[in-house]
Amino acid sequence: MPPPIQSDIWNYFKPNEQDRDKADCKICNKTYSRKGRTTSSLKSHLKSMHPEQFSLFESSSKKKQLQKDNTDAERIPLSTPLQELKRQLFLEEVLVKQENRDSDNYNSEKIDKLIGEMIALQNLSFNVVEGLGFRRLMKELVPQYNLRGRNFFTDFVCKDLYGKVAEKVKELIEKFNYLSFTSDIWSDPSTDASLLILTCHGIAKNFDRSSIILKCNTFDGRHTEDIIDEKFNTMLSEWNIEKQRVHCLIRDEGSNIERAVRLAGLNDIDCTVHRMQLAVRCFLDSQESIKLVEQKCKIISTHFNHSTIAQKQLQAIQDRLNQPHLNVFRDCITRWNSTFYMFERFLKVKDALSLYINDSEINPILPEEWKVIECCIELLIPFEEATRELSSSHTLISSVIPIIQILNKKVEDYLASSGDFNPIRQAVRTLKTELTTKFSHLDNSLYVIATYLDPRYKHKFLTPVTEAKIKEDILMIARNTEFDGSDSFNIGVKRMRMTVSSENDTEPQGSGPSSLVRSSCLKNDLAMMLDSSSEDESECIAEDVSAETILKRELQCYRNKKRLNVDKNPLEWWSVHREELKLLSQIARRFLSTPPSNVSSEQFFSSAGLIFEPLRNKLDPEKVAILLFIKYNAPIFNFRY
Repeated sequence: MPPPIQSDIWNYFKPNEQDRDKADCKICNKTYSRKGRTTSSLKSHLKSMHPEQFSLFESSSKKKQLQKDNTDAERIPLSTPLQELKRQLFLEEVLVKQENRDSDNYNSEKIDKLIGEMIALQNLSFNVVEGLGFRRLMKELVPQYNLRGRNFFTDFVCKDLYGKVAEKVKELIEKFNYLSFTSDIWSDPSTDASLLILTCHGIAKNFDRSSIILKCNTFDGRHTEDIIDEKFNTMLSEWNIEKQRVHCLIRDEGSNIERAVRLAGLNDIDCTVHRMQLAVRCFLDSQESIKLVEQKCKIISTHFNHSTIAQKQLQAIQDRLNQPHLNVFRDCITRWNSTFYMFERFLKVKDALSLYINDSEINPILPEEWKVIECCIELLIPFEEATRELSSSHTLISSVIPIIQILNKKVEDYLASSGDFNPIRQAVRTLKTELTTKFSHLDNSLYVIATYLDPRYKHKFLTPVTEAKIKEDILMIARNTEFDGSDSFNIGVKRMRMTVSSENDTEPQGSGPSSLVRSSCLKNDLAMMLDSSSEDESECIAEDVSAETILKRELQCYRNKKRLNVDKNPLEWWSVHREELKLLSQIARRFLSTPPSNVSSEQFFSSAGLIFEPLRNKLDPEKVAILLFIKYNAPIFNFRY
């Protein structure tokens, strides 16, 4: 063991030769006692009587202590990374970190924001910021960053980030003249957690369409219509949205939410995709032969899903047949089109699957059952395309009437072309009846006016009587509407010139390629139905007439323009013509804001389930609502908030 290092105090004192418990000051030659042979009294004397020398002594002592610490660090094993990260900081270290944070405050706040966004976007627990891996990463990337704990980020995300995103949402809502909502209720039986999800849709003056999560409201009890109505009113009140601005609400067929919307006094329509899938489900359940084939496919799918050996054997057979590796999968009652996808996959692996079944104890699929599968796929292809089209975030409610008419025509054509021997013919008749029944409500003005104001369709799918009523309804709506830039509808308008159509503002007729895999069939049919000769072109001039007269002429102007190609964006068309059709474009903004389904609300179910995982079942539902709000709204503003 090395000898102890002598204190620098002896540079200013020397031991007394006669008494070892005393020392003589070299500066003033006085003798001082040092009880217990310590140096404390000597330091006190130097500090009080010789301050300059004391300052030199302190400086020298600090340097020597630093050298000692470095030597000890080389000799003593270092603490583990976990111990280093968990140890309590000394006051000096805290002050140094705080100084670094103050000197680089902008970067520190930016890092806080990015970590908070990461927690929300990736469905992470707040505990992630206290994990060893995260802290090691941050210490390596940003050594000067002051690592925060779970409590800090819980408050930061739920208050600071949420508040900033909410302000941007408010600004966006103010740009919409009318709002459409989609709503659904998510429940987790394992945690008894429930959320009422309300999504807002609107179109700004430049015809940019946006969809945002307005609120994820938590339930503490039963989902009765009175409670849901109260939730609706609370949401609208929190965002300062008058009910007069609510164009409509899209919902599923739940009786509680249907009655709640009635109590709230809001216009509402059913989710188109839900109704379509209910019709398809009735078709599949209407005939015993289809149900038996579906059940047999489920049993085979379960066999492969539970056995990796079976999957490898199937892949070996596919290799021998020079086919790609494709696994079978079973349908799911909560997933749209899943039975179609199961049948389609079975047909693709038919050869390999038949060879596998021949060498196993699985009940084989008979030739007549393969025929049922083929017929179901042929019939359901347009329904699968329609489901994907109507579930897209870019699709407008104006596409509902055209698509349903196409589906009805497809079913009628199938019945006309198939013989009496067709194994699913009776089921197809059931499907036709279900389509007629479930979509008998499409004469609702919310649908027909939106279809008419879509430049791709206009009056093509409407009767002359319906078209005349639409124009009357638009004039009636306009009389009760305060247009942008005007105090009321019946005001004088100075001379304006409107060109009905020209070569520069028309689109050639015909079909175009589609970005969807199977949508070419559906869109080609739409294009063929819409194809017609060019329509009348004329010029309208109005001088010092009322706004009502101007709107009538705008309707005629719009009616006579050539239809837009079915693959084009109708909102872009309105953006180009919004000055020419100034009054009508504002009504178009209202009716085209509505989506055809409540898929935009249902897409949050999976995210809510990821947040409410079994290890986080104690998480406050209000925090879950905030995390979902940030996750889906922040990207809309490109994280600029």
